[in-house]
This record gives sequence, C-alpha cells and structure tokens, in this order.
Amino acid sequence: MTTRKRRAPSLRARRLGGANGLPGRETILGAARRCLIRRGHARFSTRLVATEAGVNQSLIHYYFGTKDGLILAVLADMSRELLERQAAMYGTHEDFADKWVEACRFFSEDLRSGWVRLLMEMSALGVANPAVGAEVRKITAPWRALLQGVVGEALAHFGLTAVTAEEVTAFVVCFWRGMELDIMLGVPESEGHHRRSLDAVERFLRWLAAERAAGRSAALL
Repeated sequence: MTTRKRRAPSLRARRLGGANGLPGRETILGAARRCLIRRGHARFSTRLVATEAGVNQSLIHYYFGTKDGLILAVLADMSRELLERQAAMYGTHEDFADKWVEACRFFSEDLRSGWVRLLMEMSALGVANPAVGAEVRKITAPWRALLQGVVGEALAHFGLTAVTAEEVTAFVVCFWRGMELDIMLGVPESEGHHRRSLDAVERFLRWLAAERAAGRSAALL
C-alpha cells in the first residue's frame, strides 16, 4: 500500500503564507477563532474560515489537515495565551484570596471570549473520538500543573497538612469543569449556585489568612 503524500501548497498559497508559512498560518488561526466565537463548533467550517481569512481552502487543509485539527490548533493557541496570563497573575505577591478573585474575574472574561464554550465542545467531542480527547488532555494538562503548584504553595503558607496538593487540585478542577458544563447547558445561578460557591472559597481563604495573622494554626484542617 502506498502512502499518499500531502501536496505542497501552490505558489499563491506559499505567498499567502510568507517565506516560512507562519504569517499565513496565523492569519488562518485568527480567522478560525473569530468564526468559532461567532458560530460555535456546530456551524463551523473550513470554507467559512477560508472566506474570513481570504485564503484558499486547500491552504487550511495543508496546515491543519481536518476541521477538528484546525479547531484543536485554535484551542491550543488560546490556551497558551490564557495560561501565560494565569501564570503571571499567580506569580504576583497578592494574597491567595486576591488570586482567587482574579481567577474568577478571568473566568468571566473567558466565558465572554468563547474559550469556555470551545473547550467544552472539544471535550465532548473527545469522549467519542480518542484522538481528539488525547489532544484536549494535552492542552489542559499544563493548567492542572500550574494550579497544583499554586495549591501546594497555599497549603504550605497556611500550614494545612491534612490534604495534599494533588487532592485539592482534583477537587478544584472537577468543580470548575462541572461549573463550566452547567453554565454551557444553561443552568441558571439560582439553580447551580456557581458564583455563590466561588465566593465561599474566597471567604474561606480570607478566614485562613486572618487565622494565620492572629497566630492561630489551621494545621488540623
């Protein structure tokens, strides 16, 4: 059986892509992001992206293979940007309650930007498609690692020894993903109490900070 080779892009495609192909690829990614935010996964197509980007549709398939390949590339691109934002925020010297409040504010931004919807849609697709699921796990793994590092710092800061960073991280990740799914399914705050739960964590962190400032140990928690 012979392996079918992927055709090189035409001269016009190479010109659109620049000398090394990167400008053209970034143009396509930007157009795909805009289409996804406007239409979502269900009404997304490479033809729409080609029109939005002003490129030949064959150039999209050359760079990304399939429609799902393009969507995963957009997801990975957005993830890198947001992860850098998150890491910079966690690296500040604000207290842990303030970090939590800022993370919640970022979440509101991510709902508006379409990031949360895209992540949920590709996660759902990954349940039925193992290849897509593997890519989604690869994209989200750095988020878990970053959070686990911050949780470890918080546990050490407050002297909490009854739980591990891995255990708390698993709880936060599962709650957060469940909250995202609830919101995407249209569960209202009056039923899901998502914001109230986020606010409760802030209050708990501020209580821990007050206990620490007063010289009282929370090690038994």
